[in-house]
Amino acid sequence: MTGASANEQKYESRNPILRMLIARFHRRIAELLAPLRPATILDAGCGEGYLARYLLDHLDGIALWGVDASAAAIERARQRCPEATFEVASLESIDLGRKEFDVVICSEVLEHLEHPEKALVRLSSLCGSHALLTVPWEPWFRLANLARGKYLRNLGNHPEHVQQWTKRGFVRVVEPHFEPLHVEVCFPWTILLGRPRVERRRAAV
Repeated sequence: MTGASANEQKYESRNPILRMLIARFHRRIAELLAPLRPATILDAGCGEGYLARYLLDHLDGIALWGVDASAAAIERARQRCPEATFEVASLESIDLGRKEFDVVICSEVLEHLEHPEKALVRLSSLCGSHALLTVPWEPWFRLANLARGKYLRNLGNHPEHVQQWTKRGFVRVVEPHFEPLHVEVCFPWTILLGRPRVERRRAAV
């Protein structure tokens, strides 16, 4: 795709294995959220709206907001999901006129941040009930990239990924801010469903 971001190139890939993994990943996220019956969802770091589109199509009765630091990504997200609300904002500066959302999603974002703890503080203050967080499952994410011939100079590591977490390592980073309720690997990602810690939310407000 000419002019496409790395995220768009991944989601628009014709590689059948990658497409299968992404479809399974999105399906699993929706399966974890469905029993919660959220009315409002914030997709923090929504990119071009690929996950948002899937959730709007597969979860009944949700109102969805999305934020991303990239104005170009937000424009694509608005085109993909015209029924949702999108704003340009960094994770640390989200202000959508709402105090909190039933579910806050932060998928494939935290690994890009030098200081993910700052983002987790802000996310916990916006989270009314549950948060769903995902990151690459390392080192298997890098090995999967190597297997498809990607990022060979970086030994499979995406050049924009500044954090690499095992499942256990990611839980350690998240635990001060969210109580983990369910953690699983959906290859090659780690998915964590949690609840904001009350004391952290009060401190962040």
